[in-house]
Amino acid sequence: MLHPFFLVTYPNRWYLLVLLTVATAGFAYILWCQGEPLKAATPHGILAYEFSWTKQGAQAILDSWKKPFDVAREQLQVDYAFLVFYPLLLSLTCGILADSPDSVLAEVGIFISWAVLLSGPLDAVENYALLVMIQSGASEAMAKTAGWCAGMKFTLVFAALGYCLCEGINLLFRSIKTALLD
Repeated sequence: MLHPFFLVTYPNRWYLLVLLTVATAGFAYILWCQGEPLKAATPHGILAYEFSWTKQGAQAILDSWKKPFDVAREQLQVDYAFLVFYPLLLSLTCGILADSPDSVLAEVGIFISWAVLLSGPLDAVENYALLVMIQSGASEAMAKTAGWCAGMKFTLVFAALGYCLCEGINLLFRSIKTALLD
């Protein structure tokens, strides 16, 4: 089984990895800075809104954001650009790690490299549901849609991060062991 970036040659994979890392980190920083007023009004900022789950919960958060209301809208709009980069970064990283000859969980990494690409569309649907509630008021259907999409998105993201961490540590220890034995 091949990962999504199998046609990209190895030197170009590293260039793409750097580009995606810089873009993802840049957008993450913008979103983090932009979200400060939301965190001041709601302890977990936009994350609390994503997981409000009910019309009442979403409305309570929207009511607490009277002043930073436009910030929430802008943050969700910027997130549409961010959601292009982070799934690609995670997918490429999983693919690179899975391609290593010393990879122990290559098949898992390849599967996750494909699966994590679904986090982008899930994030887009989630953002749409949140924007609809900002525009038209809280609704049970939109709150649940946002919550389910956010939950699935974070599951995929954390699976990719977990794979990268475990496989990265495995490969690091294998390279250290090889260096010490040589």
